[in-house]
Amino acid sequence: MSLPSRLLGANPSVQVSSLLTGAITTPSAGIRPLASGGTVSINFPYIVHTFTASDTFRPSTELTVEYLVVAGGGGGGYSRGGGGGAGGYRTGTQTSLVKNTSYTVTVGAGGNGGTSASGSAGSTSTFNTINSTGGGAGSGGAGGTAGSGGSGGGGHYEQITGGAGNAGGYTPVEGYAGGTALGSAGGAGNLPGAGGGGSSQVGQAPPSNTVGGNGGNGTANSITGSSVTYAGGGGGAILNGGSNAGDGGTGGGGNASTTASTAGSAGTANTGGGGGAGYGGAGGVGDSNGGAGGSGIVIVRYSLAKALGGTITKSGGYWIHTFTSSGTFTPIENLTNVDYLVVAGGGGGGSGRAAGGGAGGLRSTVTATGGGGSLDSTLSLTANTNYTVTVGAGGASYTGGGSGGVGTNGSNSVFSTITSTGGGAGHGDGLGVGNSGGSGGGGSSAIGGAGTANQGYAGGNGPNSSPNYGGGGGGGAGAVGGNGSSTAGGNGGAGVAVTISGSSVTYAGGGGGSVYLGGTAGTGGAGGGANGAAANTTAAPAAGTVNTGGGGGGGAFQSSTYGTGSSGGSGIVIIRYAA
Repeated sequence: MSLPSRLLGANPSVQVSSLLTGAITTPSAGIRPLASGGTVSINFPYIVHTFTASDTFRPSTELTVEYLVVAGGGGGGYSRGGGGGAGGYRTGTQTSLVKNTSYTVTVGAGGNGGTSASGSAGSTSTFNTINSTGGGAGSGGAGGTAGSGGSGGGGHYEQITGGAGNAGGYTPVEGYAGGTALGSAGGAGNLPGAGGGGSSQVGQAPPSNTVGGNGGNGTANSITGSSVTYAGGGGGAILNGGSNAGDGGTGGGGNASTTASTAGSAGTANTGGGGGAGYGGAGGVGDSNGGAGGSGIVIVRYSLAKALGGTITKSGGYWIHTFTSSGTFTPIENLTNVDYLVVAGGGGGGSGRAAGGGAGGLRSTVTATGGGGSLDSTLSLTANTNYTVTVGAGGASYTGGGSGGVGTNGSNSVFSTITSTGGGAGHGDGLGVGNSGGSGGGGSSAIGGAGTANQGYAGGNGPNSSPNYGGGGGGGAGAVGGNGSSTAGGNGGAGVAVTISGSSVTYAGGGGGSVYLGGTAGTGGAGGGANGAAANTTAAPAAGTVNTGGGGGGGAFQSSTYGTGSSGGSGIVIIRYAA
C-alpha cells in the first residue's frame, strides 16, 4: 500500500492533495500520521514531528526520515565575560526506521549563565543514533575558562582563548569555535569579551578594546516548511556595559548585558542559542550574571511521496520532483518507470556583431526529447540510494573586448546515468565557428557549431557579408539556429515543449545573433533563448532565462567598441513517477 493510502487510514477515498494544503498543526479529517511523538504538523508533501521536549518517535510502518537535531546552548560568562557557544547543529537522513520501534528523542537544556565565573555547558540533544553536542560555556570571572562544545564559548580579558567547536568531531561540523578576546595585548580599555561560536561562524573577537564581540551566526533550515535560523552564539560583554556590548548571533544567540546588575539575555528557547555575557561594573559594582543558553530542538519529517529531494508536487497521478539547483534524489522505496527531464545550461553569447549561444542539451522521457530523437528510456531506481542531481549553470558571455571573443559553454546537467551536455558558446566578431554543445553556438562569419545527437541542433551560420555581418543564432533543442545575413542576425533555434511538470513548458531555445552598426538583431528561440543585442550598442542583451537552458544573446558593436553578449540560462532537472 502506498504512503498516501496508509496516511488516509479509514478514509482512502479522500484526495491527499485536497487535504494537504498549508500546514495543519494536528492530524484531522481522516489523516493519520505514520508515526507518533512530538507535535505533528502537515506541510505538503511532508509530515513533520517537532520535539521541544524529550519524548519518543515511534513509526507505525518502516520509514525513511529527515532530521534536524540542535543541542542546548552554553551559558554566558559572568561580568564582562564571553558569550555562550551555540548548541551543536546536525541534519541528515536516516533510512529504514523499524515499524513499532520507539526511538529516543532527547532535547538538550541550555546551560546556566555564570554567577561568579564561567557559565555551564548546554546539554546534548539526541535522535536515535544522532547526537548533537551541547554548546560550550562562555568564560567569565577571574579564573573561568571558555568551554568547548557543539560551538565553543567566547573568551574574556583574563582567559582570552575561545572554546573549540565541533566537539563531537562530526563531518560536516556541528559548530564553530568561540571568539578569542584581546587580553592585555589590546590594552585595558573596557576589557571586552568575545562572542560564542555559532553553527555557521566562529564567534567574533572584540573589534577593539571598547567593543564586545558578537556571537557567531547560526544556520537557516526549512525542515518545517518555513525558514528558521538556529544555533547562534551569545554576545560578549564589556566593562561598564553600554551599547558597545556584543550582540547575539542570528539563530537565537543572547545579547550581552548593557545595564548594571542585569543578566545577559538568555538564548532563545528551542533554538540552541548561546547565552549573552553579564555586565561588568567598575570596581565590581553592578557586575551581573551571564544569560542562560537556549534549549535545543529535534525535528523529524517524512515524505508522503516515494522519494526525497527537490521541490515536490503532485499532478495527474504523479509525484514530481523539480530541481532548480543541484541536490540529491533519494527513493524511499524501489521505483520503476521513472520519467525525467534533464536540461543543461545554455551557452554564452559572443562579443561584437556576434552569434548567439546554443541551448543546453535536452533529454526527456516525456512528450519530446532534443534534436528530433526518440524519447529516452525510463529508469529503475533503488530504495535508500542517493542519486546525485547536478543542475548545470549557464555559460558566461565573453567580456574581454577585442575581436573574436567567444562565450563560454554551458555546464552539463546530470541525473543518475543521464547527462545532458552544456550548450555551445556563440562566436564573436571574426571568422569563428560556433562551439559545439548540447545545441551548437552560432558562427560569426563562419558556420555554426554542431549539436549533440538526441539533445539539440546545430547553431546557425554567420556569413561574412557586409554591411552588417549578422551572427548566426544558437541552436535549440527543437530546431537549427537561424543563419545570419548581411542585414540581420540569425534567430535562435526553437526549444521543445515538455509536459512532465503537469503543464506544457518550453525549454532549451537558442540565443539570437547580433549585427554590426545597423540592421536587425535576431530573436531568441522559444524556450528561454535570449535576444541578440540591438545594432550600434555596447549594452549586453538580457541573459537566457534561468532554469530553461536557453542560450545567451550575441553582442553588437559601436564605434570601436565590441559589445558584450549575454550569459546562457541555467538548466533544470525534473523527475516524476506514479503516485
